[in-house]
Amino acid sequence: MKRFLLPLLLFTSLMAHSQAYNNEWINYNLTYYKFKVGATGLYRITQPALASIGLGTAPAEHFQLWRNGQQIPLYTTIQTGVLSSTDYIEFWGEANDGKPDSALYVNRDYQLNDKFSLETDTASFYLTVNPTGTNLRFTPTPNNLPSAQPADSFFVYTKGKYYKEQLNPGKASIVGEYVYSSDYDSGEGWTSFNLFTGLTKQEPFPNLYTYTGPGATPPILKVNASGNQPLNPRSFEVKINSTVIATQPMDFTDYVKASYPVNPADIATGQADIFIKNLSPINNDRMVTATIELIYPRQFNFGGFNNFEFVLPANPVGNYLEITNFNHGSVSPVLYDFTNKKRYVGDISNPALVKIALQGSTVARKLLLVTQINSYPTSVVSFEQRNFINFSVAGNQGDFLIISHPAMTMGESGSNPVEEYRAYRASAAGGSHVAKVYMIDQLIDQFGFGIKNNPISILNFIRWSRANFSAPVKNVFLIGKGLNYPAFRENESNVNINKLSFIPTFGSPASDNMLATDPITSVIPRVSIGRLSTISPAEVAVYLAKVKEYEQQQAFQSPLISDKAWMKNVIHAVGSSEESLGNLLLNSMNNFKLIIADTLYGANVNTFS
Repeated sequence: MKRFLLPLLLFTSLMAHSQAYNNEWINYNLTYYKFKVGATGLYRITQPALASIGLGTAPAEHFQLWRNGQQIPLYTTIQTGVLSSTDYIEFWGEANDGKPDSALYVNRDYQLNDKFSLETDTASFYLTVNPTGTNLRFTPTPNNLPSAQPADSFFVYTKGKYYKEQLNPGKASIVGEYVYSSDYDSGEGWTSFNLFTGLTKQEPFPNLYTYTGPGATPPILKVNASGNQPLNPRSFEVKINSTVIATQPMDFTDYVKASYPVNPADIATGQADIFIKNLSPINNDRMVTATIELIYPRQFNFGGFNNFEFVLPANPVGNYLEITNFNHGSVSPVLYDFTNKKRYVGDISNPALVKIALQGSTVARKLLLVTQINSYPTSVVSFEQRNFINFSVAGNQGDFLIISHPAMTMGESGSNPVEEYRAYRASAAGGSHVAKVYMIDQLIDQFGFGIKNNPISILNFIRWSRANFSAPVKNVFLIGKGLNYPAFRENESNVNINKLSFIPTFGSPASDNMLATDPITSVIPRVSIGRLSTISPAEVAVYLAKVKEYEQQQAFQSPLISDKAWMKNVIHAVGSSEESLGNLLLNSMNNFKLIIADTLYGANVNTFS
């Protein structure tokens, strides 16, 4: 399918929803130590690892950890005082998911799958020492087993399938070809492969360990799906095993987030096959599925896993749990109550059971049972020190914002072409701007949660600067090549990707204009923005030399035709990877040629196609 960057006036509006800047969590008086987590699991930071970054004598109660602007609760082997060489910090570290991406969408509801990020699976964590803050801790809580209280018989569990087969481009219009907006639109993101007319997608849900006894809650099946053919009517069929539970209309590029009741008998065996069938009457129709979730009553059978997350409703008197089929490896596992910040050590006096008595809670609880086998936790050993720059300080403010990458600053013979460009823009010849340089790694950490290639980092920084700088921001200049998010994501593991991707852009097809919009009020760029798409400092230096020469010629005053005739020379450069699109562009440029070559300007136009 063809992709074409729409003119700005065809962009649909970002939904007017409240959006923070993502830097609200930062204390500029503190030093942070950044590390990365690429897989969800149990992590430990040992005292020797802390000592390696100068934190070996920091009191246990002063440590603080952040991820995506939220503080992460910690367990420390001692609650107060200096850790010994055998002590450690323990926490549940989650990989990056798609939840931060919701702020990019035209409408947050358009995001059909938030389990996977559009940029990277790697999350950034920031450890610091805060002697005065509220530092979240899991409190060691006694596991006082009851003498007569019966164990809970079931809990409501969500078994999900979250597709990561393709980055679906989402909503399209057909204007002789498929045309997509740079907005993050409905159906855009991680989905299944296309499901064509008459085809069925089967998804097995084994090992449900369904509870069918007294009090069992009715099961529900949820499906998030989207159409991928703008002209076609369709519906799709949803079936569990041999039972059809819904026929769902979903025409054109519409999307659905639907819930369907399920007959408990259909999952009573503990096995279920989910079938999604495209019923469109039109040949070669296309649709995709993003999410399937079965919400059902489950026994306290944890399927042989060594970590298991679940939710229990509020219960002021507490719960008594007897959990079977949990892989504890003959070491007492730990249950973390994330909601109430409590830590219980499970009882395995009967190796076939993990027994835990939870204290009462007036709210629903997010819980995790996790093994304590020594080989399971991952040790954090690599840190990057971060001293964040407070851009609200007067000396860090400007009206000409240059956003670049450290790789663009290392020119020949120790030169820094980015700084040289800044100095030129600050000079009288360059416009006497208050020009400042901002490095993209700082912006990604401070305004994008450290998520690499995250466009929200630039969008939020520009919005924040406009709201907080004492003088109006007039220009934003990006120095460094960028890749749209599908190109970056699909090549993220390529060793050469960092030679081609320096400054993120917005959406696919890519639009730097959208980085300068205000998602609350307008899609029109609020400041002038442009990009120098370089991959080396030498290219920056060449560009600067050309800019100086060009602007000097513009400023030169002369009545002689020989001195000013060059300003009548115009080049039209037209190119495309597809012949039909190239012809369309060439015809448009030829129309522009007639205008600028007419008597009001009298240009000499040379076209290169």
